[in-house]
Amino acid sequence: MILCGVSSAYAAIDVEILGVSDTQVKDNIKIHLSNLSLPKNCRMNNDLSSTLDEKISEASRAFGYYNVDVLSTQIATMEKCKKLRVSLNMGPRATIAKLNLKVEGDGASDPDFIKALNATSLRLGAPLEHSNYERLKSTLRSIALNKGYFDSAFTKNEMLVDVSSNQATVNLLFDSKKRYQFGELKIPDDLIAAELVKDVVPFKFAEPYRASKLGEFNQNLGQTGYFQQVVARPLVVESEDLKVPIEIVAVPKPRDIFDVGGGASTDTGPRFRFGWHRPWVNRHGHSMQADAYVSAPRQTASLEYKIPVEDPLKNYINMQLGYEAIDDNDSNIDTVSLAIQRHWANPESPWNKIGSLQYRQSTFVQASEPEVTTRLLMPGFTLSRLRSRGGLDINWGDLQQVTIEGASKDLLSDIDLARITYQTKWLRSFGEHRFLARAEFGALITNEFDSVPSDLRYFAGGDQSVRGHKYRTLAPKEQTGDMELLGGKYLNVASLEYSYPVADEWRAIVFSDVGGASNEPFERLAYGFGIGASWLSPVGPIRFYLARGTGDFGNDTQFHFSMGPAL
Repeated sequence: MILCGVSSAYAAIDVEILGVSDTQVKDNIKIHLSNLSLPKNCRMNNDLSSTLDEKISEASRAFGYYNVDVLSTQIATMEKCKKLRVSLNMGPRATIAKLNLKVEGDGASDPDFIKALNATSLRLGAPLEHSNYERLKSTLRSIALNKGYFDSAFTKNEMLVDVSSNQATVNLLFDSKKRYQFGELKIPDDLIAAELVKDVVPFKFAEPYRASKLGEFNQNLGQTGYFQQVVARPLVVESEDLKVPIEIVAVPKPRDIFDVGGGASTDTGPRFRFGWHRPWVNRHGHSMQADAYVSAPRQTASLEYKIPVEDPLKNYINMQLGYEAIDDNDSNIDTVSLAIQRHWANPESPWNKIGSLQYRQSTFVQASEPEVTTRLLMPGFTLSRLRSRGGLDINWGDLQQVTIEGASKDLLSDIDLARITYQTKWLRSFGEHRFLARAEFGALITNEFDSVPSDLRYFAGGDQSVRGHKYRTLAPKEQTGDMELLGGKYLNVASLEYSYPVADEWRAIVFSDVGGASNEPFERLAYGFGIGASWLSPVGPIRFYLARGTGDFGNDTQFHFSMGPAL
């Protein structure tokens, strides 16, 4: 038996092993012996010697040593009877002389079983190691359970060792029997949005069973937002003709859910959010929610109504009524909007698509320009993909998003404009080294820039843009008067960040940013560089940056902090 650690009511003794060159074998013997309690008089006795022999034999046999001689054992009196010195002659190691590994039944042609047999370290002539035998048994059982071979069993599983010749015979015969298939869904009659639940099933009736597919189904059910608790489970004992019924057990969410949240960053200061959500309005799976957001520069309120079309996770219609007020960096704008969005995605593709139509009325003052009211009917399209691993502390991932929108005087708008914004982020880890690269580009095409609402113009600067410069201060300014910000027609920002762990939950950061907003592509550029730190708090990463800003927009030094995932 191979042990990985020791749990004892008393302190482990120090064990010195002589005559063993194999580090794994030596460590295993030490672990087996280290939880012994040595006599206080430091003298060996028959019971202790017998126990030592048994434990040494057990630890050695796990690696194929069946003829170990204990040459001597000694308790070190100078170490307060806490050190044991053992000298061994390991003898020859048993090797595999006969090997019979076979999978029968439907699994005989299953690629996963074939791969497991080919990948095992059990080979003719190879040294015998018990863990390789147990690992293969465990792998075969796991494959059978995950792929629906529920009647499978070992018809022969034995490891025989001829101690005199140090030769082993390994027989491992596994009969997978028949593979089961997904059967009917058992959905309670009173389950909310029962028909929509069927739309998130990732498998078909009579499709070969896979536990991973059932896990995906459970994940989908949880993401619908309809249930407080939900599980889909196989009823193997109720199977007929190898069809496994899948039962759904669910507890709906309360009719109304309220939540309050908050955060802070150097860009926006303290921010607060209040939300109300009704996860189900009717049995068709409709839902609605209202949100309010408040920070010093920005306040918003919105009411949304969601209508599932097919898959309620990725295929739905969203209608939204919203209000937004911004008073920041020479921009003062109030916007009322009504929008309808169509979200859809291919289950086989990681890309999400959103088609939208928004009508908005914005009343704004930008810099010292006169107040303007602009009405726009804006069709738009967004294509995005987000991939990540690592949970709260993302260690691998990337984000791509492109949005195209426009307006025309011929379609109920006050001005003609076209706008495209592209954003990308890439996070990759190489051992402990982590790199985050990001870029953002935007272009606004119009002949009536003075009538373009402030929130559709481009600004740069801040902890999510070019660090070392204040939030949204990198943009064209008036050439006279107070030189207030006007915003730009083009946006271009790029950044590279490197981090390395320096303590538990802490990473040190160095970074460099470049970019700005302008009226011509790459017309003026700001630069930012500096150092920082990231702390993985219980609620997610919190980042701190000290940045120096230089370039065409002037020099500055800023301290930034932000909360939330890197992507």
